[in-house]
Amino acid sequence: MPKKYQSIDTTQKYAFYLSVLLLFFCFRVFAQLIQKYFPTSLLPSFSAWYSGALAYSWLLLAQGIIILLFSWVIDGFLSNKTKPRYRLGCFLLAIGSLYFCLMTSRLIAGLTFAKNHPWWGATIPAFFHLVLAAFLLIWGHYHWKHGRTETR
Repeated sequence: MPKKYQSIDTTQKYAFYLSVLLLFFCFRVFAQLIQKYFPTSLLPSFSAWYSGALAYSWLLLAQGIIILLFSWVIDGFLSNKTKPRYRLGCFLLAIGSLYFCLMTSRLIAGLTFAKNHPWWGATIPAFFHLVLAAFLLIWGHYHWKHGRTETR
């Protein structure tokens, strides 16, 4: 029988917030895919979803890997098998904070002085990078908060 690490309520809350963020990201991936192959006027154009930093096939592969990884993380919370690790939490909070700050700067630049630049001006991708950063921050918060009591 697997060891239980936290109360079900605690892990369910984290799983809920992480799931909402993953659903936002999945919407982004599928909306861009729809606009690539079956364009509709209900969504922004394909180019609005795409900064061009990677070839679309590589981008789609990376997005698929992110979806699988984040699904695995959420499954760990839902099954209450995620062992809180303080150092992992510190790492995820540091990376997530840096990522969030950089993408916030990108979004602000894209909305103001760099509107016409293909990468800086791609505000939809920048927003969804904030979603990914928020995922890392919430995941890190769990490990940081609950791992402190496990290691000390």
